[in-house]
Amino acid sequence: MATGQDVWRKTELKSMYKQIFIPILCAVLFLCSAQAQDGHPIPKAKDLLFYIQHNRGKNTYLYQVNKNPQGNTDMDEPIKISRQLFDNNAEVKPLTAIQRKFAYGIDWSSHDKSNMEFSLVSYPEQKLYLRSIDNQTYYIETTLNGIKMKVTNLFIVQREGTSGLTTKVDYILFIGLNQQGKQVQTKLVPNG
Repeated sequence: MATGQDVWRKTELKSMYKQIFIPILCAVLFLCSAQAQDGHPIPKAKDLLFYIQHNRGKNTYLYQVNKNPQGNTDMDEPIKISRQLFDNNAEVKPLTAIQRKFAYGIDWSSHDKSNMEFSLVSYPEQKLYLRSIDNQTYYIETTLNGIKMKVTNLFIVQREGTSGLTTKVDYILFIGLNQQGKQVQTKLVPNG
């Protein structure tokens, strides 16, 4: 027969379990979803600034620091974009002309050593910034939904029933680190 003290202990244990287990579970699920969406591979490219993946296949779009033959950042074209075909032996290829012009290419708003502002051609409203820590180490920064972050990757959820040049996007997850170095993600829902 359970005493009042036994019932109290069980209630306390359940409460402690919820206080400890649930936050840990949430953190693990968040980190897993933020790092590799739906089992997508994480690219290991050199000088990687950020990458883009989407819900239709594992192919990944890589945005890397573009180095000149001397190993310095090419300030005329500081970002090199390519695609890694994880659906085809992880082969790395340049973007196609259509991908560069309509989807994954970039447009520079401002391009000098002190201020490098750009956007993806497919969503010019969201400004991104190429920042340097020491003129050797670069990262991408943006502010979305009031959250300022260093961007590590984007995950695009494409609308069912759309493809090619008529592809519509339900939302884009921006994943990165906030100013305190904690992992964050926020959602951009494009108009239209």
